[in-house]
Amino acid sequence: MLKIHGVPFSAHTRKVIVAALEKGIPYEVVRVIPFTPPVGWQELSPLGLIPIIQDDDFTLADSTAICQYLDRAYPGVSLYPGDARQFARVLWMEEFVDSGVAPHVLRGLLQQRVFLPKFHGQAPDEALIQISLTKMIPARFAYLEQALRGDWFVANVFSMADVAVASILMNFHFAGEALDRALYPKLAGFFARALARPSFRQALQAEIPAAQSIGALDLRVYDCSSQGKAA
Repeated sequence: MLKIHGVPFSAHTRKVIVAALEKGIPYEVVRVIPFTPPVGWQELSPLGLIPIIQDDDFTLADSTAICQYLDRAYPGVSLYPGDARQFARVLWMEEFVDSGVAPHVLRGLLQQRVFLPKFHGQAPDEALIQISLTKMIPARFAYLEQALRGDWFVANVFSMADVAVASILMNFHFAGEALDRALYPKLAGFFARALARPSFRQALQAEIPAAQSIGALDLRVYDCSSQGKAA
């Protein structure tokens, strides 16, 4: 069985879990918190990051590489379009999230407000939080708002682009924030649609215990996922 090493409330681990659910791939989650990794973790994850997968004797790191592997290795619905330009567009949206949005949501907000105080006893960097909230994240959300021209981001068909965007929006909410519907009405509607999908609903239900164990995450987003609405 496919093993996914990580924690379910991680945006990047969630990407892999949702991809597996969309494709109907049986899996188990092996819980790994990067701040307190298990012995031998560096051998599995050269960068020390989550997630990584073990598929029989095959080990692979990086959520984007993993999701492309799963899409090719397993039958079922494809999460990457066959058309070259649409495929490239999905890759771009994943990269925009991973390099453009995630650093400011994860390191700029979630790490400062949750993980540094809880795991390292460090006070949050309030200046970094404010830069993330007022300068970095709004411009990136504005790009996503204008890039969405239908229900989904690429060719109006659900793809890994949508998984990536919805996953990072989940963690934006975990950090105590919420999408401003007045500023980002299309993005808020997209988020509600993504959370209403069976794959996301199943993934979120399974990650609640892990999220609760952290204690400092803002878990109100689970309420909106159960109602099919974005916070």
